[in-house]
Amino acid sequence: MEKREACAEINRRLEEALAGENLGKSWKEAHLRDFRAAVETLSGGSNTVIVDDWGLPSVMVRIAACRNSDLLEKGSEAIHPAFCSKGVMQEEVYISKFQNVLIDGRGYSLPLRTPAYGINFEQALQACRGKGAGWNLTPFALRAALALEAKKKGFLPHGNSDNGVDYLYREEHGESEEEGVVRTGSGPVTWSHNGGRDGIYDLTGNLNEWDAGLRLVDGEIQVIPDGMWMREDCTMGEDCGYWRSITPEGELAEPGIPGTLRYVCGGDGILLTAGGQTGKDATGNCAFGNIRAEAGLQIPELLYSLMLYPEEKEGYDGWRWIKSGGECLPLCGGGYRALDHAGIFFVGLTYPRIHNYNLTGFRSVYVKPGNGR
Repeated sequence: MEKREACAEINRRLEEALAGENLGKSWKEAHLRDFRAAVETLSGGSNTVIVDDWGLPSVMVRIAACRNSDLLEKGSEAIHPAFCSKGVMQEEVYISKFQNVLIDGRGYSLPLRTPAYGINFEQALQACRGKGAGWNLTPFALRAALALEAKKKGFLPHGNSDNGVDYLYREEHGESEEEGVVRTGSGPVTWSHNGGRDGIYDLTGNLNEWDAGLRLVDGEIQVIPDGMWMREDCTMGEDCGYWRSITPEGELAEPGIPGTLRYVCGGDGILLTAGGQTGKDATGNCAFGNIRAEAGLQIPELLYSLMLYPEEKEGYDGWRWIKSGGECLPLCGGGYRALDHAGIFFVGLTYPRIHNYNLTGFRSVYVKPGNGR
C-alpha cells in the first residue's frame, strides 16, 4: 500500500474510533486497538494511547529522561528533577498530549474536545490520581523540563492567548464551541511544544494548568523533590510532610527555617532573596527573564532546572506572578486572555488550592509503576 493510501486508511480508522463518542466504560477493544494504531503510526511512535483502570483511553506523549546538561546552557550531569527518583534516573514519563476533559470525574487526553475548566487544584489532582496506579497531575518539574528543552532548541510554542487566536501571531487560531477556549489540538502545529503534530498541545495559552509539586508559602519557595509526588502517601496537602524549602546552596530543608529562598515583590517586579521580608502580603509580576536576585545571592542549579530563576536574561517568554502571603500553587501557561503575558514559561503563583475560575484546566501524566520508584 502506498504511503498516502496508508495514511488515509489510518485516518479513516481513527475517525471511526472516535465517531461514536463511545467513551463510557463500554469502550470497545476493537476501537481501542484502532485508535492506538492510528496514534502511534501518525506520530512515528512518540505518541501512544494508555488506558486507566476503567479501560478508558488517553493520548499520551512519551518524554525520555534527561540531565540538566541537556537543558541548561551550563548544566551539570545531574539528573533533571523531573526524572530523578531516590537518586536514580527513571526511563520516561508519559504526559497528556491535550489538556484534559472530564468523564465521570476523571481526566482524559482526547483530541478535538473542549477541555475541562473552572476546577480547583484538589479537583484536578483527584481527577488524575483517581484513574489508577501510575496516574497523577502533571508535576511542575516536568513542565520545567519541557520549557527548557524548547528554549534550548530555539522554538517557543505559540497558543491561544487572545480568545481563540495567538495574540502575537494573529493568523493562528483554533476551533471553538465557546468564547475563548479552543478544542484540544485544534490549533496549528506551532501550538505544540516541538512545532510538530507529534508534540504536546496548548502548553502556552488556552487554559492555565494546575501543576503539582511546587508552591509558595508566604513567599518561600517549596517543592516536593525526588519523585516523591508519585508516592501514595504524598497528599500534596497543605500539611503534607514531603514539602521542602531550598537553601542558596541548593540543599533541601524543612520549610520555614531561616535563610531559605523566597520571592518578594521588589520595586516594579519580583526579587529572589534568602530570607527576606516575611509576613507581607503583596502581589508582584514581571517577565520571567526579568526576575532579579538580591546582591551577592548564590543561585543554585536547582532553581535554573525548575525554571524558578532565569539562567540567562534573553530567550524566554511568559510572565511570572507571585503573591507573598499565604499558600499559592502554580497555574501555568497563561489562559486565553493572557495576551502577551502567555508563554510556556508563564507561571502564576497567586491563588490558593481551593480557588477555581474559568481560566483553570489541567493535564495528567502516567509513570509506569516500578519505573525507577
